Amino acid sequence: MTVADSLDPLSALRWLRDVGADDIVLEAPIDRYQAAPPQAPAAPRPIASESPRVRRSEPAPERPAYEQGTARQIEAGLRPAGGLDRSADLQSAKALAGRANTLPELRAALERFEGCPLKHSAKNLVFADGNPEADLMFVGEAPGRDEDEQGLPFVGVSGQLLDRIAAAIGRDRRSFYIVNVLPWRPPDNREPALAEATVCLPFLMRHIAIVKPKVVMALGATAAKNLFDTTEGITRLRGRWLELNADGHVCPAMATFHPAALLRMPLNKRYVWRDMLSVQAKLEALR
Repeated sequence: MTVADSLDPLSALRWLRDVGADDIVLEAPIDRYQAAPPQAPAAPRPIASESPRVRRSEPAPERPAYEQGTARQIEAGLRPAGGLDRSADLQSAKALAGRANTLPELRAALERFEGCPLKHSAKNLVFADGNPEADLMFVGEAPGRDEDEQGLPFVGVSGQLLDRIAAAIGRDRRSFYIVNVLPWRPPDNREPALAEATVCLPFLMRHIAIVKPKVVMALGATAAKNLFDTTEGITRLRGRWLELNADGHVCPAMATFHPAALLRMPLNKRYVWRDMLSVQAKLEALR
C-alpha cells in the first residue's frame, strides 16, 4: 500500500501535488475503453498532375471521438469562469498596482479591486504580516480559515510550523515579512485557480518591489509557479537559486515545500532545513 492509498481522496491529491505529480491534463477522466479508437490516416493523394500554383483544399479529417472529448474539456478549462473576459480585470490590476508606491497605497488598491471574485466570498483581505524592513520575504499560497478570520497570513497550524522553521535560523516575525499569492481565501481552502492567481499577480509583484527584500522564498508549488512563471513541480524546483525580477526589483529567490505539506509529509522537513540553511548563507553573503 502506498502513502496515497492510505489517505482520503482530497489528501491523496494534495500529496501527489506536494511530491511533484502536479501536471494536470484534464479536469475529468476519459474512459478510453469506451471511446472509439483512432482511425488510421488515409494515404496521401497524388498531386503530381496538379498545377504547382493551385492546390485543392482538402477537408480536415474528423478527429477520433476521444480526441474530440479531450479538446472540449481542455477548452472548457481554459474558458474564463462565467464567460467573462479576464483580460480587463488583469489590466485593471496592473493599473491599480502600478500606481501604488507605498504599502498603505497598495492595500487600498487591493481593497478597491473588483476583478477577483474571491473578494466577495472571503471575510477579510489578508495583506501581509511581519516586518516590511526585513531582508527576507516569504511568499505563500493563499489564506486559510484562520487567516481569513484574523486577516493575517500564516496564523494557523502551518503558520506555527513556519515560525518554528524560521526560529531554527534565528528568525521571527520581527525579522521576516510574509505575503500570499492570493490575498483572499478560496472557498473550502481549495487550490487557487490559474485565473485567480494571474489576476492577483500584479499586486504581489508590486508588493515585492515596494518592500525590496534581499531574498524571497516561495512556499509551495502555487507560489513557486506564479513567482517564477514555470510549470516545474515543487520537488524538482525546490532548493535551486533563481533570479526574481519583480517590477524592476531584482533579487535571488528560492522555492521550498509549504509548511502545510510538511504536516502531511514530515520527512520533507530535512529538505526544508537544507533550504533554510542555504537562505541563511545567502543573506549573510549579501550583508
